[in-house]
Amino acid sequence: MRFFIETFGCQMNKNDSLMMEASLISSGFSPAENQNDADIVIFNTCSVRDSAERRAKGRLKEAMAKVRDKKGIVIAAGCMAQRIPEFLTNGKYCSIAIGTYQSPSIGKIIESYLNGDKRRVFDSFDENDYAGRISETTESWHKWITITHGCENFCTYCIVPYVRGKLISASSDEIISNIKAAVDKGAIEITLLGQNVNQYGQDNGEIPFYKLLEKSAKIKGIKRLNFLTSHPKDFDINIIEVIKNNQNISRSIHLPLQSGSDGILKQMNRIYSFSDYMKIIEKIKELPDFSITTDLIVGFPGETNDDFEETIRAVKLVQYDEAFMYAYSPRESTPAASFKNHLDKKIKSERLKLLIETQREISALKLKARIRRTESVIIEGISRKNENEVYGKSFLSHPVITSGNSSDTGKLLNVKIDSVKGSALIGNRVI
Repeated sequence: MRFFIETFGCQMNKNDSLMMEASLISSGFSPAENQNDADIVIFNTCSVRDSAERRAKGRLKEAMAKVRDKKGIVIAAGCMAQRIPEFLTNGKYCSIAIGTYQSPSIGKIIESYLNGDKRRVFDSFDENDYAGRISETTESWHKWITITHGCENFCTYCIVPYVRGKLISASSDEIISNIKAAVDKGAIEITLLGQNVNQYGQDNGEIPFYKLLEKSAKIKGIKRLNFLTSHPKDFDINIIEVIKNNQNISRSIHLPLQSGSDGILKQMNRIYSFSDYMKIIEKIKELPDFSITTDLIVGFPGETNDDFEETIRAVKLVQYDEAFMYAYSPRESTPAASFKNHLDKKIKSERLKLLIETQREISALKLKARIRRTESVIIEGISRKNENEVYGKSFLSHPVITSGNSSDTGKLLNVKIDSVKGSALIGNRVI
């Protein structure tokens, strides 16, 4: 039987989909090129925003109608499957719901289902049911290495702790072994992944994250080492020293602020002030070269004009290279959903528009500042708009386009930047 996976949401979900693919292949299933050719259709779902859930539900219903004729099966996996598994398995949306702890065991679960197992819901948060994050086996120049799963921060707007469970850190020996195996298979870029990488080891007495980062950077063959995502309340300043002392660690740091207002940060349960946040930023700015990206939410319940202006001031002060910006949308079961003083949709939209305009101006200036500089770029593939061009990312995670072909994919090139087009840097490779 052939399978097809459609992924919604964050990079953690994308990585989980790779693990599911490896699990399915190891159980004897083979990948299909598209959904229409598949006997098993899997949707790896997201619950962070209501719009993502609505879109996934629509895709699940469509798929159920299509596979019914050829006696295929539809599976909901990921965060929505963890949140509302019984609702999804009511006959309209899917045959099986597999939560976030069990998704890497999907191959065995489907085997059992096809052999007559009547169980439809796999949503346990029991540690004994946690299927460790298996390493996917497809050879590639870039590998995601999951170092933590779950989150215990309980930001009042966020559903992640309820659908991903508590913090679970992998052992450092296992992580280093997985990285070495990936490098041996040709990987030159590694990304350490977790809901909050800075909390690594706090649950099991492992080494702190900055030491894991340092050990990883010393592995021979790694050209670039990234990490996602950081939480300011746990950000150890030693991380910056490790970055400074290891040239193969990316100089792009993603540090979600969410709001520039201390009052709103407190309401969000972020456990830091803007002043605390700026201490980290000032340390980052001691690096010879760097970029900073962030996440921002506007229109949180009770956000005043002054609170919003604090966020605008923060954006102008920090000078982010890029930001992921959203208007607050309530998520069922989170504390903020029951807060008073929810803002009108129009106010939230207006504030989001102004924030986006402010950040776009800064992002444009940041890109222009790279003109005439030579960037180290790992090529990711052929440009969608020109088959004689390739694209990749610099050590600051800026998109870069240069001339090339498919043979350049996975190579580290030096590119001298000549211009900016949209959100990308344009340049010529340096021989």
